Amino acid sequence: MGLFFRLAAVKGLRKKVEGGCRRRRRGIVKAGSRSATFKEIPEEVLMEILARLPANSVTRFKCVSEHWSSLISSRYFTNLFFQVSSPKREPRPFMFLSDREHQYALLSHNNDFEVDSVPYLNQDLTLPGMGGYFVNALRGLMCFRVGREVRICNLTTKQLVNLPKVKSNLLEEVEGDFRMWNYFGHDSVNDEYKVLSIVWEVSKEERVVRSEPQVFVLGSGASWRGTHSTIHPPPPPPHRPYSQGISINGVLYYGAWVDKNTCVLMSFDLTTEEFKLIELPIEACIVWNTRRANLMIYRGKVAVFEYSRIMTECILDLWVVEDAGKSEWSHKAFVLPSHQLMQSLCFDELLMHNTSRSGELRCSAGSFDKTKVSMHVIYDLDKNRVTRGVVIGSLHPKFSGTGFLHTTLWDDVQGRRELRIIGGK
Repeated sequence: MGLFFRLAAVKGLRKKVEGGCRRRRRGIVKAGSRSATFKEIPEEVLMEILARLPANSVTRFKCVSEHWSSLISSRYFTNLFFQVSSPKREPRPFMFLSDREHQYALLSHNNDFEVDSVPYLNQDLTLPGMGGYFVNALRGLMCFRVGREVRICNLTTKQLVNLPKVKSNLLEEVEGDFRMWNYFGHDSVNDEYKVLSIVWEVSKEERVVRSEPQVFVLGSGASWRGTHSTIHPPPPPPHRPYSQGISINGVLYYGAWVDKNTCVLMSFDLTTEEFKLIELPIEACIVWNTRRANLMIYRGKVAVFEYSRIMTECILDLWVVEDAGKSEWSHKAFVLPSHQLMQSLCFDELLMHNTSRSGELRCSAGSFDKTKVSMHVIYDLDKNRVTRGVVIGSLHPKFSGTGFLHTTLWDDVQGRRELRIIGGK
């Protein structure tokens, strides 16, 4: 009975709001009509109802009044919206593609169209100002860098914000901007979104002699600042980031080099902003310099996977961090049924990428015809089989070249969208 009452209340509320928006646009709504229409609904109940609606509808309801806009943009409502579960908010796949000619695209799944129950990524969400280097995406926010400028895009509101350019003496001493790397994460303790930027200096012997981390906390009036670890000793060891980062329980992990022969795993606590260096096993350090190694999440822990033996022996190697403080690792070798992957992808060269879900890797062909549809499959290590896949439509003429195409796939696992204005309350 309670469920039917809530559904009826939501349906009635949506009719009132949509009707109110239409009258507002026609100039019919008079001052004070909001209180006359909704005065019987307490704010707490109103936000509970709004939190159960689709994100796009909630965003449109900001036009009702300044009061509604303030409620929906508040941090309290944002957190409430994330906590409320709804079958309407299923995980949605996104893919960002870019090539060496600086062409780029953001594709997503059109809910009205699937191919044999496989999501078909044909909805182009590309906005002016996108491009460059993909950093990360979480909770409906996408972070990427164009030159020395980091940009944040709200995928629901289509809002695009350019952060101030990173300033550093190290950047002025090198040509171009290729000695800067960025990461994007969420500090759940303080409910803050943080962008980490690292610039570095390399000696003639290819040893990293200096690195300078800076943090930007999204919010009004924010600016780049030094991390707490640089203000309060000890500072992070000089290093050059090498891989995309993954976050587990509020800690960001990424691969880095300290010289041309030594690779390490770095951790960055998003709350305390402390860095830690985790030494890699010798075997993992050796293979890290290939295109066949990267980070992933495995059973809730950070791991390095490497697949140079996949084509010859059908073996994938995995090193899992068991104790970060002691740099203790365990090694696992997985024998994958390559025939299943061959049938799924029809590949001549296999590429494996990390995903946002534990124990899963994305597999794709090394190259594919951009004028035809292509398949990407998700392989579950524990189940030892392909569990799902996504189809990408023809990329011609947007990507007309024959060069390498970098693809990044992620799931909006929580199925919800960050609604607050970036830099707002």
